[in-house]
Amino acid sequence: MSKRPILLLLLWFLPTWAFSQSDPVPNQIPNAASKPRRNSQEEDAVANLFDTVRKDANLRPLSRIKDRKSLEQLACTASVTAKVPLFSSGFPVLGNNSKFQDTPSALYKTVNPTELTPELQRIAVFESPRGQHRHTSGYSRYAVAVWSTQQEMGEKTEYWVGIELFWSAGAEFFLNHFSDAMEWKNEWKTFVVPECRDVR
Repeated sequence: MSKRPILLLLLWFLPTWAFSQSDPVPNQIPNAASKPRRNSQEEDAVANLFDTVRKDANLRPLSRIKDRKSLEQLACTASVTAKVPLFSSGFPVLGNNSKFQDTPSALYKTVNPTELTPELQRIAVFESPRGQHRHTSGYSRYAVAVWSTQQEMGEKTEYWVGIELFWSAGAEFFLNHFSDAMEWKNEWKTFVVPECRDVR
């Protein structure tokens, strides 16, 4: 046999042998972190709690918006950044804080979305008669978003829950097109992190 065929055989055999001797590639990275994700099943559970609290308080039911893009993206942002987004004034883009309370939205973290938290209780009865003349605030709809947090393997799952109240579709259209709201209606988009801009 000539030297050339022998050389070709060696060139083919050596890489194959080296690969067979290398360590096997593991199927899973031990310390891989799970990414934030939306949990529609937990959203339904939170919505059921919301409706139950209102019913027990003898308040009229509000209709639910199943998919609200702004709420989903802001709740996703909270799950990525682990904090509530704030305007420069310190006012929360979504939810309450110690300085600004009694807002028509809620954003909180919990290990059990099906648990009745103080924030869920507060927002559920927000649209109730108030003030000297017992007027309601005029909200007729609500939306829920639930996103799991990013976590290392083995850690207990935590969730960011967002709940927001909305006026009727007609009233919202009027505000967004014929009022000062036209100038700031999309301001929430500036707070959404890149990882959450395509979720809905």
